Amino acid sequence: MKTKLSLVLATLFLGACSSSVTLDDIVPVEEVQKPLYLRGDFSLWDAQPEYQMEKVAPAIYETKIKLSTPGKAYEFKIADADWSENYNCGYLDEGLDKQLEIGLPVQADCNSVYNYFSFTPAEEGWYKVSINFSRFSKPLVTINQVFE
Repeated sequence: MKTKLSLVLATLFLGACSSSVTLDDIVPVEEVQKPLYLRGDFSLWDAQPEYQMEKVAPAIYETKIKLSTPGKAYEFKIADADWSENYNCGYLDEGLDKQLEIGLPVQADCNSVYNYFSFTPAEEGWYKVSINFSRFSKPLVTINQVFE
């Protein structure tokens, strides 16, 4: 009995010392309430069905796009059909978040007006754009090349 009590106390003590849990980690994820679209110069900024973001995991949405002009800077945002408040996502900080690079997440501001993301593909191909709302007030946007 004494051994079990010691083990429980040691576990609680070590857990409290090494824990890095924050309030953001235990607050339930806020759900996206509207369909989102990848909107940009490739879609004439319209909310087109082929660019609708699909939920692939809790708080994570993605879509694919074929980019056919290597070296061209594609501009885009992630937004609902009406460019609504909280659903109009562009870059948060121009110096840090505007230019996307393969596999590197950047922060989004979903109350932006003209803050378009920019991506310049090195080669023609399919790309997956995703947005992660795990922290709803500071979502992350990522682009990756898809090999099919």
